[in-house]
Amino acid sequence: MVSKVTVLAQREKLVEREAHQIAVRLPRTDYIRIQELVEAGLYRSSAEFLREAVREKLRSMEVVSVQNVDLENAEKMIEEYLEKHPGSSFASEIADALGLDYGVAFEAVRKLLEEGRIKKAKT
Repeated sequence: MVSKVTVLAQREKLVEREAHQIAVRLPRTDYIRIQELVEAGLYRSSAEFLREAVREKLRSMEVVSVQNVDLENAEKMIEEYLEKHPGSSFASEIADALGLDYGVAFEAVRKLLEEGRIKKAKT
């Protein structure tokens, strides 16, 4: 006899595998570029490319938590981050890595630059 829990678990797996189709119109240049990637063997099909692109975009938009940090602590956190990660970094990258509010992070970076505690990267 199959338990009710087993049946529910099997049903959930079926729902997870259920696929939905979305029609998309692409500019010819994008379509050609995707086909070139497929022909180069980087993807099995244009559908595989699009699935991967959608997953990547969704991952990049995941909700993140932002720490409630005052300006002084943000400055310390940013200085520590830059010591551990030498080289150039965008303020937004630092904010994302540390979970800081963008406004606080940008203000802290501005203040650190003004005080000469950090240097602006050469472009």
